Amino acid sequence: MIEGGQPAAPLEPDPVIEGPDTCRCPNCGAGVTLNDGICSACGQVYCPGCGQAIDDEDEEECPACGLALTFACPGCGFLVASGAGLCPECGVLFVRHCPACQTRILDAPEACPACGQPLELQRRISATIFAAMPGLVLLHCPACGSKFASEIGACPECGQRVCPQCYLLLDDREIACPHCGLRTARPCPHCQAEVGLGLAECPACGQDLCPVCGAAIGENDTLCPGCGMALELYCPNCHATLTPEMKRCPECGLDFSRRCPACGAEVDSAAGRCNACQQPLCPECGAAVGEQDLLCPTCGVELVLYCPACGAEVSPSAKSCPRCGEPFED
Repeated sequence: MIEGGQPAAPLEPDPVIEGPDTCRCPNCGAGVTLNDGICSACGQVYCPGCGQAIDDEDEEECPACGLALTFACPGCGFLVASGAGLCPECGVLFVRHCPACQTRILDAPEACPACGQPLELQRRISATIFAAMPGLVLLHCPACGSKFASEIGACPECGQRVCPQCYLLLDDREIACPHCGLRTARPCPHCQAEVGLGLAECPACGQDLCPVCGAAIGENDTLCPGCGMALELYCPNCHATLTPEMKRCPECGLDFSRRCPACGAEVDSAAGRCNACQQPLCPECGAAVGEQDLLCPTCGVELVLYCPACGAEVSPSAKSCPRCGEPFED
């Protein structure tokens, strides 16, 4: 209680979770990430190893713990601040936690100083800013040259993923940016697995997703049911543009019906033959082929002949299987 009988205002929850990667600014007490080395609230420089204040800008080592405050990038020799995640000169991405024992690493050793695990450095590039305005940053995709909003997390033209916060290019498996730590994933609406921003398919369950908002979409959807974005259908084999009513790709002949062209039964064209009527099928496009065909008449892919008895590969001129002796009809 306070004077006048009014209850005291509840304390605001502390937003800082103190742990091995965070501390409080030695000057203002704000929560900071150790690797940053400088407080964004007051500008105080601190040691990325122990968090103690560094008041002399020319200091080469932390006076408290002795940590060297810079190291030479192994890619280009540029002096980089200890704890930095990326070389600003050549784009080498430094390992900041050992993948084997999770030890914090502040420079660029060839192996983890704690467990000896070899550390592989990568060279990464970032998307460049094309235009910026309040609430919107347009990026220039270094892979295909398209322009897109950073908040999408991927280029809508080529699918190249990018961190919406620091613009580092990401691979499809990364659910957190290895440079700035931003979480770059959302749950799949079907199986709840983590899916990287910008991915058009859940790697866990195969659900098709809108690359902009992450909503589940159907095979023939031309508009995202979540955000209304116009979607284009592509052949998974040759990437030709399709329309929902197409049963076969007009460019490569890929069959989308998943049915035998001879008897109509459901088939797995990769098996090379219909289980219902034994019609040979092209494993590439699903079209009907002859027993002796060397090329698919629809898509032109080179075919391999197999013995129907044991599955051994045989030549078109063989009269019997070289493995099991099964005779072949002419």
